[in-house]
Amino acid sequence: MALRVTTAVDYATRAMIYLACLPEGGLALRSEIAEAQHIPASFMAKILRSLVRARLLKSSRGVHGGFSLARPTDDVNLLEIVEAIEGPLSLINCVPDPSGCAMSNDCPACSVWLAVQETIRDTLRATTLENLVSTPRRNGGVARMVASDEGDAPQCHVVEMKAG
Repeated sequence: MALRVTTAVDYATRAMIYLACLPEGGLALRSEIAEAQHIPASFMAKILRSLVRARLLKSSRGVHGGFSLARPTDDVNLLEIVEAIEGPLSLINCVPDPSGCAMSNDCPACSVWLAVQETIRDTLRATTLENLVSTPRRNGGVARMVASDEGDAPQCHVVEMKAG
């Protein structure tokens, strides 16, 4: 097993990017997000509930309901998304609590795992939704999650903004 982001975190990040690409204040239905991102609807529902609970999204019921970002894109970072889905970032038991591992006092690897975790945490905290979608905006485009021709998982692509 490799050190990797969970499917749930990947889906949550894709959903947040999708919502960040909508016009300001835009709403999207769960089914719309799930279909656009090729995410099973029941899994999408669970993810969206977690993001609402973490106050990263707002949900509105009714005819004009849906999901929208709860805060501006520059005020939402990837660490918040990861922790909304998976809880506090922790690579192994001794990080961040050495008392969780009987070997932590004698383990030469403990300090390495702590450094790796802090680097990951710092990178995720420093990366906002705005970082992910602003460069395409500045260049006259918009980041969109687009399905590949081969049927693989959707990829983020820059597409030209339509004059409107």
